[in-house]
Amino acid sequence: MNIKKIELRVIAVFVISLLIGLIIFLIQFFKHIDCDNAKFYILADHFQSEEPIEFYDKTPNAKSWKWDFGDGTSSDTRKHTFHPYKKPGKYIVALTINGECTHTRELIIKDKYILDKLGTPQIISSKVITVGQPTYFYAHAENAKTWEWSFGENRGIDEISSNPVYTFSSPGEKTITLVINGNFSRVAKKVIYVHPRVIKKTNPLDVTSYVYEKKAETFSLPRGSAKKDPLEDMLQYVPVAPKNKTQNDTVIPIKKAPKISEDQFEILLNKVAEGSKVKDDFSDFLCEDLEIPVVKNDNDLLTFAQLCAGIKGKKIKIESIRLNKDKTSNCVKGLSINYKVKKYLIWVKD
Repeated sequence: MNIKKIELRVIAVFVISLLIGLIIFLIQFFKHIDCDNAKFYILADHFQSEEPIEFYDKTPNAKSWKWDFGDGTSSDTRKHTFHPYKKPGKYIVALTINGECTHTRELIIKDKYILDKLGTPQIISSKVITVGQPTYFYAHAENAKTWEWSFGENRGIDEISSNPVYTFSSPGEKTITLVINGNFSRVAKKVIYVHPRVIKKTNPLDVTSYVYEKKAETFSLPRGSAKKDPLEDMLQYVPVAPKNKTQNDTVIPIKKAPKISEDQFEILLNKVAEGSKVKDDFSDFLCEDLEIPVVKNDNDLLTFAQLCAGIKGKKIKIESIRLNKDKTSNCVKGLSINYKVKKYLIWVKD
C-alpha cells in the first residue's frame, strides 16, 4: 500500500510540474514579440508641414508603446496617435515596443507653403478687347504642364492650350480664370472689360479715337432688386396666331462639350478620389450622361458613376487612361482606365 501511495504521489507531482511548465510556456509564447518583424504604419495625405501624421502599430503581443517623433517634442505612449511637424525636413521616427524592441523609420516632410512661395499664375492679355476680334492670352507660370481656361461666357473649360486665342461674342465685364496642372487651390483670376463692336476709327493707331457701337455704361445693369418686365403683362392680352411648323423648326442644334484632354481628365479623377470633386463635375464633358461605359483594369465593365463611387476616399495611382469621344459633339462616350489603389503601404490593382 505504501508503495502504491508513493507511486501515485510521484505521478501527481509529475503531472502538476508538467501543467505548470505548460502554463509558463503559454504565457511566454503569448508575450513573445518578434522584434525583427514589427508592424507599425505611418500614414498621411501629403506628408507636409502642419499636417497631422497618423502613427499606428499592429505588432502582435504588443502591450506598451513609446513613439519618438525625432523633432524634439515629448514622446507618445499610445498605440494609435497623431503628430504634426512644424517644419519641413528629414526626421527619424523611433518606436519602442514593450520596452524591448526599438524600430526606426525615416520620414520626409515637405513644405506646406511651397505653393505660396512659387506664387499664383499670372494672366496676361491685351489692354483693349473688343467683341468679334480675336484676343490673345498668355499665362506666366513655372513648371506648367496643363492649362484650363475659362473666359466667362460659357460654363466649363473653353481652352486647354498654353497661349489661347479667344473671340468674345458679347460685351461687358468678364472674369477670366485659369487652373494650372489641375491645382484648384491656386486659381488665377483676372477681370476684364470687353468693348462693344467698333464702328469707326478716326486714327487706327490710337485706341482712344475708336467710336464704339454703344457706351460701356449701357452694358452694365444697375444695382437693385429684380423687377418684373411690364412687357410680360402686355403680351398676355395680345392674340398670337399659331405658327406653322417648318423643317427648320425641328432642327435641334448639337450641343458641344467643352474640350478636355486625357491628362486633365486624370487630374479630375484624382480630385474625386481625394473628395474635392464629385461625378457631377464631369456632366459637361459627358453631356449629362454619367452612365457611360468604363473598362477598368482591362477586365471589369462598369458605369462612370460606379467608377467615381469606387475610387472615392482611396489613394489611387492612374497608370493609363483613354477617352472615347464623339467627333461631332466632343462628348466623352466611354473610357478605359488602368489604376492601382494603395492598401497599407502597397499599390495593388483595384
